[in-house]
Amino acid sequence: MTPCPVHRLRYRRLWRLPSVRTIGTTALVTVAAVALGAVVAPLWAPLVVLAVGAAVIIAEVRRHRARIAIELRLVRALVRSGGGCPGDVEVPGLGAEVRMEAMPNGVTRIEGASFLDAVRALGFAMGSDRAFHLDLLRRTAKGRLSEVWGRTALPVDERYRPLGLARAAEAATASLEAPERDVLTAFAAGVNASMRHHGSPFEARFLSYRPEPWTAADSVLIALFLFHSLSWNEQPKRADAVIRRVFPDDVADFFLPGAGREPSIPEGLGRLRAPEPVPDVVALDGAVPGSNCWVRGGPDARHPLLACDLHLPLTMPNLLYEVDLRWPGQRVRGLAAPGLPVVLTGRNEHVAWGVTNLSADVLDLVPAADADGSAGTTTGTERIRVRGRADAQLDVTRVGTMPVSRNPLLGEKIAIRWTGHDLRSCDLKFQRLAQASSVAESIELLEQAQGIALNVLVADDSGRMAHLATGLLPRRPADRRGAADGYLTGAQRPRLVDPPSGILVSANDAALTERTFQIGYDLDPGHRARRLRRLLAEAADPDPAAMRAMQHDTAAELYLPYRDLAVSALAGRGDRVADLLASWDGRADAASQAFGVLVRLREIIAQQVLGAYLAVCREHDPDFRYPFRAADGPLLAILQAEDPSLLPPGEEAGGWAGFVARCVDRAVAELGGAAGLPTWGELNSVGLDHPLAGLAPWAGPLLGVAARPQSGALHSVRTCVPGFAAVGRAVLSPGAGGFAEFELPGGQSGHPLRAQFDDRHREWSSTGSRAAPAMRGGCAFVLRPAGSPSSAEPVDVGGRDE
Repeated sequence: MTPCPVHRLRYRRLWRLPSVRTIGTTALVTVAAVALGAVVAPLWAPLVVLAVGAAVIIAEVRRHRARIAIELRLVRALVRSGGGCPGDVEVPGLGAEVRMEAMPNGVTRIEGASFLDAVRALGFAMGSDRAFHLDLLRRTAKGRLSEVWGRTALPVDERYRPLGLARAAEAATASLEAPERDVLTAFAAGVNASMRHHGSPFEARFLSYRPEPWTAADSVLIALFLFHSLSWNEQPKRADAVIRRVFPDDVADFFLPGAGREPSIPEGLGRLRAPEPVPDVVALDGAVPGSNCWVRGGPDARHPLLACDLHLPLTMPNLLYEVDLRWPGQRVRGLAAPGLPVVLTGRNEHVAWGVTNLSADVLDLVPAADADGSAGTTTGTERIRVRGRADAQLDVTRVGTMPVSRNPLLGEKIAIRWTGHDLRSCDLKFQRLAQASSVAESIELLEQAQGIALNVLVADDSGRMAHLATGLLPRRPADRRGAADGYLTGAQRPRLVDPPSGILVSANDAALTERTFQIGYDLDPGHRARRLRRLLAEAADPDPAAMRAMQHDTAAELYLPYRDLAVSALAGRGDRVADLLASWDGRADAASQAFGVLVRLREIIAQQVLGAYLAVCREHDPDFRYPFRAADGPLLAILQAEDPSLLPPGEEAGGWAGFVARCVDRAVAELGGAAGLPTWGELNSVGLDHPLAGLAPWAGPLLGVAARPQSGALHSVRTCVPGFAAVGRAVLSPGAGGFAEFELPGGQSGHPLRAQFDDRHREWSSTGSRAAPAMRGGCAFVLRPAGSPSSAEPVDVGGRDE
């Protein structure tokens, strides 16, 4: 394979390995000293320096020989898997040659003679860049990670193996309609052609295994795995059941989430306080996969702009992959999940679309005895192969396709009924949106689709726009609680089409009406959505730069009531903390000291206030935690009522002002004291870690991105906290004259020695404006049908912009 600037390896990055750095530095210093000594010192001096340097290197090798052996293994794997320009490659099933152009930013521009040929080429490109990533997701979803990872991965396998995702994926694949089956088959052929051409990725070489061939069912499995991460809310449903068992209905309704309901303090709530709060009973701010997506119409109603941020766990390689596909009459650019040839957020020549998590109510906990009398309960033993250890045995009980939880709920065995186990949850008809020509056609396509539950926002080049709830949604009447009765039809799912304001916003909130049917569960409290609606209403004529600025907005309005309570409680003290909080500008900026205090203050108050009432739940469930995103509703209702009977036990003497003041002092003390308060950026230091760093922590600087101070918070538009943030930002405009711009926290490539491994992180981290990057020096090559004559060698070509 021919080297080129795009595919050249950056060997200097190996300097980040500790032994390479230590031994290399010692050798360089020794050589320099010997050279200098040969000129200015007696003959014996360079020999002494050389002997000392050699002794230091030998001592280093002896001291760290085990680690050095692993480092050498890693370096060999990296170098041998580096490859170069692909050259002409035969891909079975191609109808004609496909022109490929690998650009300096890692995106491979694909031009095929048909849509399916372009999809095969996408499989080749994704397999070249992310082969291990694909296999890692597949093994995780199947519960087979320990086979190659060892015993440290056993808890992951024990979590996923009972879910039966692999079995569900096989069944769903067999029921796919022809267009989706053809797409997945073409994609798998491309991935496998890449694996044959390039060999095993560096991680597989390091771990001494060869990934199995990719199949259509594997792509369905990835879809199920993503759906699980978006919708598996077993823990909140458990907490819901315990609270409803423990408290009267009005008290349970006060603490539990309810669509559009303002919490009203029940009479006599204070009598339910425990003698003391349980310190860890409240779990604030769990990083629930979400996203922001919004559409703003243009001044002539023909040039709408769509922006989308997809919030998921941060890792290296990144959880999204940028695609650029062309075939006659069409071009699609967007972001896809590795292993799944479906553009989740993107644009074609007529339509732009984006998605957010619907937070759909698609999971029920049902008594195992009553779950499904016709299916019956079966118990079997799963054997989990563990590398270097004896196989682990795992007893798995199911009722039909429903797993039975190993942890009883309120003394009863429960089965978990989840929509993902229904064949229709992975019909993948969403992929047809890539070829839609209008909002009207998009609505029609999504009405016919089942699939994963999502919010979908679409806009077309005529100026039309729509927000739809999509997916296989249980039919739950809004006026009563209980089990679902079948599923909603496409027309019954809520939607909003062509609003008079010309603005659509979805940020995992209750943006769509649920008057007839209940769709969501524990929806986002809506701070991001309200902020976006206000920014969009105030913007006279937003351009792409303005949309990017909104994506980086750090207003943290959730914390304003807590700031006001703290300032009131500290009135008259006149100390540094009181002044700092009073002058807070309402933003989660990295330089802010006040914001870190408010974040910790909210956590302390929630544990003290809510913990006093919810402590009794631990008597019914030892693992109980209150995990709801709606926690601020009841918490602020109690705080703002200023009722002394609602104070935590032992706080009555000082009243609410004294209690809040003591919580402020505790927050400040835990953060280092008033004189040494850290900035929010020091507390909110965000990096990206590669899974292999868990096995070889010393390789972290090579395999990942070092943590840096970041602005943003979970409840600001710029969602960015350690381990969780926007894994892709897009600003899109539909139509032939439209555009697509993307930001990714990592690069396209999964190879640490490639420039495209982490080259996009700086742009993603920056909150300032940026210029569109120049695209020059791409590498062109060809995929050709099996048995066709070989084309010329690949050449470097000048890039072309959108």
